[in-house]
Amino acid sequence: MPKKKVLVLYEYFYPGFRAGGPVQSLVNMIVAMHHQYDFYVATTAYDLQAKQPYQNITLNQWVTTTLSNTNVTINIWYANKPKPSFKELLHTIKSAGCNTIYINGFYTNHFLFPLLYIKLGLIKNIDCIVATRGMLHKGALQIKSFQKKIYFTVLKFSGLMKSIRFHATTLDEESEIKQMFGKNATVTIAANIPKHPLSNAKQSLKQANQIKLVFISRILSIKNLLLVLQYLQQIKKEIVFDIYGTIEDENYWQQCLQAIQQLPANIQVKYKGEVLPHLVQETFMQYDAMILLTKGENFGHAIYESLSVGTPVIISNFTPWKNLQQQNAGWNVAINDEDEINSLLNNLCNYTDKDFQQYCNGAWQLANNYYHQSDYISKYSHLFL
Repeated sequence: MPKKKVLVLYEYFYPGFRAGGPVQSLVNMIVAMHHQYDFYVATTAYDLQAKQPYQNITLNQWVTTTLSNTNVTINIWYANKPKPSFKELLHTIKSAGCNTIYINGFYTNHFLFPLLYIKLGLIKNIDCIVATRGMLHKGALQIKSFQKKIYFTVLKFSGLMKSIRFHATTLDEESEIKQMFGKNATVTIAANIPKHPLSNAKQSLKQANQIKLVFISRILSIKNLLLVLQYLQQIKKEIVFDIYGTIEDENYWQQCLQAIQQLPANIQVKYKGEVLPHLVQETFMQYDAMILLTKGENFGHAIYESLSVGTPVIISNFTPWKNLQQQNAGWNVAINDEDEINSLLNNLCNYTDKDFQQYCNGAWQLANNYYHQSDYISKYSHLFL
């Protein structure tokens, strides 16, 4: 019996990585479920903010591609434009011949155009699933809040969302979807599929009287890097802080650079550029702890990958990763409580390597439990019916 065909729509995909977690979520989903479904991916030939297309790829036709570091082959259409036209995307979708469409996010042509095709009858008998990817989280909606309020109001009253099913990754996200689109919205919960925890992870040896922190994420306001830098101005202990990630908001990054210049001599900060996805876990192993005072995460692949190599995390309360202290896996902090954060960082500097190992072990155990206790196969089988 032939496998069911599923068409994934998102403007960014492999080999791109700058769009962060959503790309990783899609790749991991496809790798985990490829034995059961025949995946097609309609994307563009451009990574986030890229001016040039990916090298050595075929444009504007379906090609079979093997995802790196796997034996998984899928069908990908790389559009030669960052924003395919209404007609071009329609041709791509029709040529895939899939009856299930899985759309990542809300804000691109890859979301709006398919809904219009369905409403106008240009494609028929289509099961359409939208993954909200944390975009309905309170913190995410506060960014450009006026524009988003108008946008979602128009969506709700346009009738475009009438026959849509939703993919949520947590109970909180299900609640956000129903709050936005009504209590009768059809929602299936299937948790994000992460990378396998490293069984041979070797934690960094913590030096006495200092702590080595790392930030690996996109650089834009929702990730709250500037707030971390502002809090570090008040720390008296020795801290090494390395920053990795795509500079997505140049104005925001300039504010971060100004904050770096104001730091005292005991705080050493370096920007180390972007990290390729297959090197993220290895990079985390070089540090004592990850810090991410994010305003909102649907999952937080960077958080999980830090935990997965035994690097504890210092994170806000706006992620699914709760009660870290009780699990000796890290620390949840109130991002507006400067005294709490400063006290924590000063105390961590005083920890010996022996003290710190319980948190390294707890971090890895939390990631390992998450990976092995999540029933991905049945949940995604239910999502794709």
